[in-house]
Amino acid sequence: MAVALAAVMGIGLAGCSGGSYSLPSLFQQAAAPTQEPPPQEVAQSPVAKVAINSIVGPPDALGRQLHQQFSSALERQRVSVAAKDDRADFNLRPYILAAKEKNGTKVSYVLDVSEPSGKRVNRFAGEEIVPASPSQDPWAAITPAVAEAIAAKATGSFVTWLPSAGSSSAAVADAGPASAAKTAEAAARPAGKKGPALASTQTTTGSIARDGALTAVVPSVKGAPGDGSTSLTAAIQRELQTKGVSLTERATPATYRVEGNVILGAGRDGKQAIQIEWVVRDPHGKKLGTVSQKNDIPEGSLDGAWGRVADQAANAAVQGILKLLPAPSAVN
Repeated sequence: MAVALAAVMGIGLAGCSGGSYSLPSLFQQAAAPTQEPPPQEVAQSPVAKVAINSIVGPPDALGRQLHQQFSSALERQRVSVAAKDDRADFNLRPYILAAKEKNGTKVSYVLDVSEPSGKRVNRFAGEEIVPASPSQDPWAAITPAVAEAIAAKATGSFVTWLPSAGSSSAAVADAGPASAAKTAEAAARPAGKKGPALASTQTTTGSIARDGALTAVVPSVKGAPGDGSTSLTAAIQRELQTKGVSLTERATPATYRVEGNVILGAGRDGKQAIQIEWVVRDPHGKKLGTVSQKNDIPEGSLDGAWGRVADQAANAAVQGILKLLPAPSAVN
């Protein structure tokens, strides 16, 4: 459900002589949340129907959990998961491997795609570096949040490939496997057995936040005059960190996104309208809502250093932003 948060800021401005302005009250008021009606759901036909085989590699309990995550991730992307004995367009076979590394636990995954006849037509593989758990068992590092992220990435690659599925089989037949695919399948396969020749592999690498931590990416604020892009970006990052949000420069399937954009109006009668929009997106890119800040300022007063104004704007905005983000414990 999209939520729009409007922050109506006070317009009291303190001026001083010499053509410079002090703006102590700009953007200080907190945002009051308002709810928008949910968008109408439009029924859409599934893009494909698949059968998911048992996941090879992890312990039984974790395998069942991962199987459910794969099913949920596919259904969110309009791919129907076939019940037992139902006919499916493709059969999916996931392989998972967890191994201790110096900087955490490396989770390698493979998703084999086969036609109903059993002919393999594609393979998607990748590796994720996961924060290590206190346990010596590497599988303990695959928390529910990690399992969801891996399922989202693997199934996302499959869904992206689907439109070209009819013409891709012959074209990729000679493509070689990635190292992650070799490692994960070899570790998961019983000793002495070999799988069929590989068709195609797509490999991705990344990192997933520690269990329970809410992770966000904050790209540079756009459209700000003066040093506003640098100052506002740094200020909102500081505010989010003080509220317990972990920041990263590289997005993962578990990372939220906070985008800032400044809209500055034309000068009129010595004043300018300014608006700052903070758009919050979930790990899939879906817009969760917007925090909007508006005010009138003396014309040209923010064409140089923003100083305390950036801190005031970020301090007021972060309260609304946090209402659009899940609580850190909610990502467990």
